Amino acid sequence: MTLTRRIVLTSGKGGVGKTTVTANLGAQLSRMGYRVLVCDTDIGLNNVDVVMGVEHLIVYDIVDAIEGRCRPKQALVQHTYFKNLYILSSNHSMPDRYISPQAVKLIIDALAPQFDFVLIDCPAGIEDGFHRAVSSAEEALIVTTPHMSSLRDADKVISVL
Repeated sequence: MTLTRRIVLTSGKGGVGKTTVTANLGAQLSRMGYRVLVCDTDIGLNNVDVVMGVEHLIVYDIVDAIEGRCRPKQALVQHTYFKNLYILSSNHSMPDRYISPQAVKLIIDALAPQFDFVLIDCPAGIEDGFHRAVSSAEEALIVTTPHMSSLRDADKVISVL
């Protein structure tokens, strides 16, 4: 039995390619035979399901699992092409109540043993969404561009991590 690697992909800045890197890394790891879960923790501004081409398959999302409308496993969508790749979509609208980092961690903790990798797509910034995303991770990949603002924000993320 292998331990699940939980990796958050973050940057501090929006528009640097976190979701694209997360989706492509998930697809490649799946292609290599690993069981991969890609989690979108950007509540309200999520796009992993669209980038991965499964938006039409979403029935439940992470907020549904947190609020008890489904079991965590029911919120997963298996990718249509990469059979070892599963997506846990985020909510398209802001929920009525605050979603804590601990609530997200409980869902990811429940799902992680079924996978070799859990890739967590982090929202931009270092506010609540950032803390929701990093609470479940044991490793981090910092995605940045060569622009000064992106590098500065990445440096700030590293210091917060």
